[in-house]
Amino acid sequence: MFDKVKKTIAHHELISRGDSILIGLSGGPDSVALLHILTRLRGKMKLTLTAVYINHGIRVRAAKEEERQCRDLCERLGVELIIVREDIPALAAGARAGLEETARDFRYRVFERIAGNAGHNRIALGHHADDRVETVLFRVLRGTGRTGLLGIPVARDRIVRPLYECTKQDIHSYLKEHKLAFSDDESNRDPQFARNYIRNKLLVDIRRRLNPAVDRALLNLAETTADEEKFLQQAVSRAARKSVHRTAGDKIALDLITFRGYDVWLRRRLLRYCIAELLETGQTPDKEAVDRIDRLGISGGKTISLPRGIQVVPAGEKLVVYRKRNRRFSHRLEPGKVCRLEKLRLNFRCRVESRTPAALKTERRACRVLIDHGRLKPPLVVRNITSGDRFRPLGMKGTKKVGDYLTDRKIPPVYRDEIPVVCDSAGIVWLVGFEIADRVKLDRLTKEVLSIEYCKRRETRAKAV
Repeated sequence: MFDKVKKTIAHHELISRGDSILIGLSGGPDSVALLHILTRLRGKMKLTLTAVYINHGIRVRAAKEEERQCRDLCERLGVELIIVREDIPALAAGARAGLEETARDFRYRVFERIAGNAGHNRIALGHHADDRVETVLFRVLRGTGRTGLLGIPVARDRIVRPLYECTKQDIHSYLKEHKLAFSDDESNRDPQFARNYIRNKLLVDIRRRLNPAVDRALLNLAETTADEEKFLQQAVSRAARKSVHRTAGDKIALDLITFRGYDVWLRRRLLRYCIAELLETGQTPDKEAVDRIDRLGISGGKTISLPRGIQVVPAGEKLVVYRKRNRRFSHRLEPGKVCRLEKLRLNFRCRVESRTPAALKTERRACRVLIDHGRLKPPLVVRNITSGDRFRPLGMKGTKKVGDYLTDRKIPPVYRDEIPVVCDSAGIVWLVGFEIADRVKLDRLTKEVLSIEYCKRRETRAKAV
């Protein structure tokens, strides 16, 4: 098995010399074998290893024993161990989501957070060939398209799976050979969980009654599909470059004019791509949900809500896909300093200038505005639009609600949490990208001018899937 893992690592280029690796350690046979193998490779490949154990708060007594075993193993192997505890049942109830789904999403978020904070460039997980078989069969039974037949990928971003070609039997033989203790999770035998039924009942019956080589048949299906997918993904990537872009607030906007000209198979893939971009695990909705969204894009309709807070909203000739999150912000804006809006990928700067004749020129919908510094009532802040915000736009006699102002300019509500306002203690000074308040306009009495400008930080586009 050790040689098989080394070949998998080399063939798929999963790990390179000098890598820093975070290992998901559950205490079960798969992760224990993975940790042991990587420690054997550590010296030769100059690897830095850290393990993380996640206590899901589901099996209180068993989890304590798992923690102890993981701690003992890591101490013996000389590997740092991080322990994370969370009440997953409470999280699942709050999100109205399934226990398995909530636990999986939480694990991936923790892995990515720890890896990012500690500078690990690889996250190693213990998925193996039997997991791949179960995943493909589960997706077939649930209903899936071609991408679902791929099963579990050997690598995605910084996540790698060195046990990809190993079977459960390989793993248990390895543990026995090296006298490695592991925890036996009783919940893996609970038939109320679909994967347990597939693993412990359905696949056993299929091997006995229909096809003893069903595991190899399902893996062949996944591998053949993977080869064909490489070609199809190129088409999806080209289509995504033409029709998909990210907004300032990380929403995904799909151009419907272009979208409607594509064949249905490509439309479905683009929709899955949009949703996968918003989820840490890269998961996509089932065919029924994708078809609902496709009908929305083709024929119009109302907002569609999907699990994990995904919203799909028609907005003019765009279909906007985003995840519900707290997007509130408020930052001080001071002359000579950069104000960074991380959520909108914008940088703001301001500086005080002397009045010049050129400064009296009015600019609308600009990235830079000039206002009367003497009429401001500090401090200045950059924040979101809030309910009830009003201001007096330049040249108007009365005040107007910001929402009504944007409605008049046909700005869909879905984009409005991405429009900042610059305010002083008296209210809005600048509805960014649109208009300044009339009370801070320049005139012949202006002595000092405050220049405020913003620029967009470079957008990083992820690969289509």
